[in-house]
Amino acid sequence: MEKLLKSLVENKMLNQPISKFILLIDEQGKEHGALFFIEVGKRNYKLTVPHPHHIALIKNGLPTAKQIVYHQEAMLLK
Repeated sequence: MEKLLKSLVENKMLNQPISKFILLIDEQGKEHGALFFIEVGKRNYKLTVPHPHHIALIKNGLPTAKQIVYHQEAMLLK
């Protein structure tokens, strides 16, 4: 997560809205969170935020990279 944060700061992308994300929904239609895709340079990072915490991030439009990375429930996937 520190490497992602450093890359975002270097590329001045912390306040950029993140438009690539999907909701994680099972076959019964139950939400399990959201998966955010952050592209920094040539690298792609995937961060997941579990339910119900993802709702606060997306209810007012697109979240910024800073909001996602600094969210206490965010998890970086490899």
